[in-house]
Amino acid sequence: MSDDKEILMSANAIAKCLTVDSMDHTKESAGVLLGYIDKDTDTLIITDMDTGKQKQTATYVVIDDEALVQIVKDLQEREGEEYIVGWWHTHPGYGTFLSGTDKGTQRTYQNLFPEAVAMVIDPSKYYGSKNQKDLDISFFRLINDFDYKPLSFGIYYDDHTRHLSNLVSVELKWKIPQLAPEEVRKLHLRLDSLHSSTLLDEDKRILHGFVDILSATVEKEIDSKEEKELLNSVDYKLAGIAEDIDRIYDNETSNIYAILNIIAVVVFVISWFLIARFS
Repeated sequence: MSDDKEILMSANAIAKCLTVDSMDHTKESAGVLLGYIDKDTDTLIITDMDTGKQKQTATYVVIDDEALVQIVKDLQEREGEEYIVGWWHTHPGYGTFLSGTDKGTQRTYQNLFPEAVAMVIDPSKYYGSKNQKDLDISFFRLINDFDYKPLSFGIYYDDHTRHLSNLVSVELKWKIPQLAPEEVRKLHLRLDSLHSSTLLDEDKRILHGFVDILSATVEKEIDSKEEKELLNSVDYKLAGIAEDIDRIYDNETSNIYAILNIIAVVVFVISWFLIARFS
């Protein structure tokens, strides 16, 4: 299992670190690493991570003392052989290394557990590309009070991670709906009832056109990768339209049913793009 690596870390644990950091990736985030030493290979196996309330800036992070106490309490209640084997934190946009403050923190961990490690992540490029090769991760351990060395590491996939990967790879099919004449009439009426300085007449004419096109659509399934990517792109852009329509009704009417009908228009508009592109 070691594959000649000094450290093996669960892919699921890395994903959890990124989930915590993505809440505000302009600031540093931190937590502790949980795991054990494989007695047969002397490899450090990092199985999980934990974190808690912390004070954060773009260049500094410290976990609240009460949060650390709670982490230790929770760890004692867990079944298994894991214990705290180090800590992790992020350097948003300025690389992976140990600063003077980081070395002081790492010294504390190594005083408690000599094999403790520090994992530093700079996820800034990864957040832009969503490509694993752009995720900058390094592991370090002090060799004296002032110097540290990088450690070789690998990533392993547990059953939980494999199940997630299988779910992500499922090929979903998108269905283009066909609107009944009565639905088309109601949508046109609802569009005509909109009056706001933020919704231009030209925008309303375009939406009317979308509804008319959907009334003549033949229902079918879309399952190619290119078509689904287009749908996802259009869906993202139209989310902004949905927010604008919600805001219009929040300001100008209390009719909740009107809001729901207009949101339905936006959902159906997505299908028009597929029809225009692939019909």
